[in-house]
Amino acid sequence: MYEENNFYTISKTANIVGVQTHVLRFWEKKFFILKPKKSVSGRRYYSSSDIEYLLMIKKLLYQEGFTIKGAINLINKKYEDKPTNSQDRINQNILLIKSLIREGSSLIKKNLD
Repeated sequence: MYEENNFYTISKTANIVGVQTHVLRFWEKKFFILKPKKSVSGRRYYSSSDIEYLLMIKKLLYQEGFTIKGAINLINKKYEDKPTNSQDRINQNILLIKSLIREGSSLIKKNLD
């Protein structure tokens, strides 16, 4: 399905979560816990923790019958006081950079062939 500590494009993330890309963009605006990284060109990269949150949001909305507002309130209560670890952010940024380098290398190789 997906590997921990990896980053995924919005289309790959939509496939993993089982929703369309516009749903992810909408949820990103509504739920503060979703923080996909963006490349210089604005391309979104979702982390494995973003995907976990997305799956939780989908479950709340589609299976448990929460409204958007109800799901937002529940998640805000659960995660608003969660301290952010700067080392975790650094690690996520390093993983994103590695992912971007891999993607760039792949594109270069395709263009050389």
